Amino acid sequence: MSGAAWLTRSIRLVLLVALPLGFALTVKHFLSLDNLYAIFQSFAFLGLLALGLSVTMIAGEFDLSVAAMATVAGLVTIKLVVLGPVAAVLCAVMVGTVIGIGNAVLLPWLQISSLVTTVGTMILLNGVGFWLAGGRVLSYDNFDVSDALDQTLLGIFSPRSLITILCFLLIAAFLQFTKLGRDIYASGGHRRAAIQSGARVGLALVVCFAISGAFAALAGSLISLSLATASATLDSTTLLQAAAAAIIGGVALGGGIGSPASVATGVLILTILNNGLGLLSASSTELLLVNGALLLIVVLLDGKAGQALMDLRRKTAQTKRRNVTWQG
Repeated sequence: MSGAAWLTRSIRLVLLVALPLGFALTVKHFLSLDNLYAIFQSFAFLGLLALGLSVTMIAGEFDLSVAAMATVAGLVTIKLVVLGPVAAVLCAVMVGTVIGIGNAVLLPWLQISSLVTTVGTMILLNGVGFWLAGGRVLSYDNFDVSDALDQTLLGIFSPRSLITILCFLLIAAFLQFTKLGRDIYASGGHRRAAIQSGARVGLALVVCFAISGAFAALAGSLISLSLATASATLDSTTLLQAAAAAIIGGVALGGGIGSPASVATGVLILTILNNGLGLLSASSTELLLVNGALLLIVVLLDGKAGQALMDLRRKTAQTKRRNVTWQG
């Protein structure tokens, strides 16, 4: 592990411990079961988006359409909920998976960056969302499903948050223990060398974007059932939050580095930070500024700035040892 990577990993662990302690000392009831439940409810939605996005990032690509996909999936779910909530969720996830596969198929055909391809998909999905909504907020009146998804389990969890945790575990096992998972890392680490060594790069990219689309759809579908409503306008910062969580969690922008466990850490850091600041009555603008500043610090420390700090620390330690030896 490089010095910069060690530094950013240490910072993530410090933040994961320091933020809850700091807010516990300054915010009344921050560590109450109700508030911890609220944190994991936020984790349930953002975690699925960040997890799917991080898989494409590990493969050296980037899916800009995840937030729009979540919006469309929520609308599809509410439209089809008359078929039953499970069937509606499955249909929405199937739509997300097909669109994700379409994104992957377009990459070699168009010979352009996934950023360009998925921004086109994002614009298309935004249009589809407004068409599905018809200028209205869609809703349904069966709150039994919402109550079931959000019922409290073990004090701080819900079925929705446990579904997200299960998805993290499944993707961690897939990336760690399957050949295709290793091909995904190879695709992001050094694609040309991966192709020459026989890695199934094409299939890896298809699977990555399918996972990204499916998880984005699942996130949008579950949140729409939870709220019993869906609209064509999702929070404009959703994509930024998902990308920030993945990057803060240690997923390299260049690909080949990252893990579901580290992404979960990044998501928890952001949800704890936003929850605590919200309890302190911070505005949405202030939340965005703090999130952006944290992301910038992590990116800088993960690059040359972090390496320079570690080199300076190493040189300082060597100088001290020489002085001690000389004095002795």
